[in-house]
Amino acid sequence: MKKILIALLVVTMASSVMIAGCSNKTDDKNSSSDNSIVSEESSKSSESSTEDSSSSFDSDSSKSESISSDSNEATDGDFVWEDGKYITDLSEEGAKKKEIVIPKKCQMFMMSDFQSGNFGDNDNLESIIFESDDIKDLPSGCFINDINLKKVKLPEKLKKISENLFSGCKSLESIEIPSSVTEIEDQAFEDTAIKELKIPESVTSVGETVFRYTKIEKLYLPESLTTISSSFLGDLDDTDTSYKLTVYVKKGSYADEHFEEYQWSGVTKEYYWFI
Repeated sequence: MKKILIALLVVTMASSVMIAGCSNKTDDKNSSSDNSIVSEESSKSSESSTEDSSSSFDSDSSKSESISSDSNEATDGDFVWEDGKYITDLSEEGAKKKEIVIPKKCQMFMMSDFQSGNFGDNDNLESIIFESDDIKDLPSGCFINDINLKKVKLPEKLKKISENLFSGCKSLESIEIPSSVTEIEDQAFEDTAIKELKIPESVTSVGETVFRYTKIEKLYLPESLTTISSSFLGDLDDTDTSYKLTVYVKKGSYADEHFEEYQWSGVTKEYYWFI
């Protein structure tokens, strides 16, 4: 009898152990499953967050690109404008035209020296008229090598004829310099077809080889001049031995008294009483 009771007790204890083991395995499985679900949800959340962040970045990037590409420069008719009042270039259409008129609303040519875009090296341009009264300066080399340019009306308040402004304008035979101009810089009329020029009484300074490679025949110098480069009349086109230039000066003026300092071969002096 005792043996039977002991056997039953052993069987009961074994069953309890087995049930406990199964219960632990079930809990482990449930725990693992729960952890897997949590991990999956966390992953999805992370992916969602990444997508949102990426979307936000793309949106910000798009806005940034939009802002950076948003410029105050705009093409209107014959010109490219900055802020609607500064010309930065000729438009593609403007560059094809023979005649260009700079409107009154233009306050400035906003270009760097010798970087005038379609205004320079333009074989189409034959005439340029400035209606604007506000432009006081034109960049150096602005109309360089415009070989067909024949007619020019400069701004009335222009302060100087800048360096190489009309250099290489081989068809330019005459030009009127506004009475506002005080300075004519180096090679301003180099390699042009100008035959006669009257420099107004406002000009006080003239630079080097202003008429280089030209055959200018008559030049009127004002009494107002106080500075004349020694090479002012240097490198004239003297390939023709019969070529001569007559410089007209006012008696007793700076240009008269310093004539020998800027005189070159083939250049003679005469006096005048008007300009």
